Amino acid sequence: MHHHSLDLFISFIEANRFWGYWLLCVAMVFEGELFLTAAGMMARLHAFDFFDTFFFALSGVLIGDAFWYFIGRKLESQFPHHRITTYVIKRVKKYLPDIESNPFHVIFLSKFLYGMNHSTLVMLGFLKVPFGHFFRIQFFASFIWSLLFLTIGFIFGSVALTFTKRLQHFMILAFLSLIVIAVLVYIVDKFIVKAEHKHQD
Repeated sequence: MHHHSLDLFISFIEANRFWGYWLLCVAMVFEGELFLTAAGMMARLHAFDFFDTFFFALSGVLIGDAFWYFIGRKLESQFPHHRITTYVIKRVKKYLPDIESNPFHVIFLSKFLYGMNHSTLVMLGFLKVPFGHFFRIQFFASFIWSLLFLTIGFIFGSVALTFTKRLQHFMILAFLSLIVIAVLVYIVDKFIVKAEHKHQD
């Protein structure tokens, strides 16, 4: 019964994978690691196709990168002294003090800092970093980042399947896996930020 419920779940996701891909694409504009990891798990269940998932995820990430960059350009041109603009600038400089002197280093680095990427992209737009250079580096960083977290989700999905074929248990393991990912990302973020500040000193 439980095994059949997992099969039904996979069949339902697979039957609606077109909408799932577009939902993932839109989600990538606003969120990242957890959605992508979950999509990797769906790919492991064969509810999603791995390469199609990667394509839609990367497309959403790149659209989001451009969107947040041009938000920064808009703020610079119309609201350069607004409190929201000031808050974003202070927040980014606190964690990435190197952004003005070495923006291209920060473009790549910020992709792997949870909760900082969007603020950094806005800041880069505000600083009028040339869009062509920005997008080339961002594409490279986004390609690696998307493939990395999609693969992590695929691996975690494989691990979960080795322990259970029951839908309820699989969902619990998937949820725990996402928590583990969030904790690991937080630890890595702290390490990167600490290294950046040490480099500045």
